[in-house]
Amino acid sequence: DEVEAEIGLTAAPPDLVLNNPTLTSGAKVRQASIPTEGAFPVNTANEVTASRPSKKNNKKKKEDLVIGKTLKTGMSLESALSTLGIPRSIRINRGTEPERDSISVEYLNHGLRIHALTQNSTIEELEVLPEFKGKFVEGAKIGSKFPELIESFGIPESKDSSIAKYPHRGMYIFLKNDTMISVKLFAKNSKLLDHKLLMN
Repeated sequence: DEVEAEIGLTAAPPDLVLNNPTLTSGAKVRQASIPTEGAFPVNTANEVTASRPSKKNNKKKKEDLVIGKTLKTGMSLESALSTLGIPRSIRINRGTEPERDSISVEYLNHGLRIHALTQNSTIEELEVLPEFKGKFVEGAKIGSKFPELIESFGIPESKDSSIAKYPHRGMYIFLKNDTMISVKLFAKNSKLLDHKLLMN
């Protein structure tokens, strides 16, 4: 019995010695981990390509949003969407007639709302909200005082305490204490109900 115990004890270390080289020298273990790691670059590459455009879009959003240049009424809805990215929400609005049904696309992070007729793929109305951080091609921006608006857009056709109207431009500037707080811009001869209401 004692001899068997000694043999068992002496046999155990060689087994461990033999197992250790196979584990440590086991390029097999490393090779097995390489394919799984190799799979990750494919995924991270996808993530990188997905995140790179958004970084570019963030730059566009913050630096390049110019109403009348980057974004304007009459431009295709598709190019506006590619400029602005994924919208916060999309809403369908029923018109008084089927040809007046419209779609509203909200970009609250940009301070913009875009409206287009469902039967047309161009922007009928561009709503510039108080959160908009960009500017107009003429130089004015949200927060501009009325004298600056006259410098940028000229004298409005009509004005009261809450709105300055430029119907020939399809532009209606909403004011608070003679300061621009929001703007609605319409494509020429827009059929949107909002346009008809503001024209009167």
